[in-house]
Amino acid sequence: MPLPRRQLPSTQSLQAFEAVARLGSFTQAAEELALTQSAVSRQVASLEAQLGVALLARSPRQVTPTPEGALFAEAARGALEMLQGAARELSRRETPGQLTLAILPTFGTRWLIPRIPRFLRRHPEITLHFRTQIGAFDMGAARVDAALHAGQPDWPGARATLLFEDRVQPFAAPGLAADIGDIARLPRLAIASRPQEWQRWGAAHGQAGLPQDEMIFEHLAAMAQACGAGLGVALLPPFLFRAEIARGELLPLAPDWPNGGGYWLMTPAAGRPNPAALALRDWLMTEVTREEGAFA
Repeated sequence: MPLPRRQLPSTQSLQAFEAVARLGSFTQAAEELALTQSAVSRQVASLEAQLGVALLARSPRQVTPTPEGALFAEAARGALEMLQGAARELSRRETPGQLTLAILPTFGTRWLIPRIPRFLRRHPEITLHFRTQIGAFDMGAARVDAALHAGQPDWPGARATLLFEDRVQPFAAPGLAADIGDIARLPRLAIASRPQEWQRWGAAHGQAGLPQDEMIFEHLAAMAQACGAGLGVALLPPFLFRAEIARGELLPLAPDWPNGGGYWLMTPAAGRPNPAALALRDWLMTEVTREEGAFA
């Protein structure tokens, strides 16, 4: 049963006690909190009286928490950190132009980041913060304003904006394979988030029943590097690896194929939309239009 509010310790007394318990000194705690030593002492004494237990063992040379005080200091520290985090988040959300964006490792570094200067030139008032995350996650709990996602837009509590469809193409290192007919006899490289992609590609291209013993990777960039090194064939989105294709490091074995997924901008469905996230969405759609047809 929750305590009545009048029985809850004040934030000031918790701050004073936590500082003394951590620093082992009323004087140092007073300096940290910009208070007088007597004010800190009064706050701690008031807290002890309210709780009915001694929290600190005092001596002329040092102050140490009692066993009960050590437990309460840990709880107080956690409560204060939670309040500070909530205050920072509220301040961030109320500050115009702050945008935290979760990006995919390969798509983010190869497609998005080189274009971000154009976004910032258009919106110099926006400050971007980047995080790298793969797959669906709770955007509210992660304190993310928007996220880039590849695959299906099956996120609970999120709104999806399609940027473009995901198209992949089989590639191999030069000399490893010549055409589509070589794929069944070669090792296949696959992405962990797309466990059935080779089987679906095989069914669509007359190669049903491909063995499922594949070398698994977490990131597209690592898989592309392995493919170029001759470890096997890989289904890759060609628009992300134009440089390697142009240099002849990745040889296409068949035309590109729509795998049924897409690249999406995800934003929280609940609450007031972040204006910076809306600006990013509009700019991304402009970029997609600018390069229409370049993703195949």
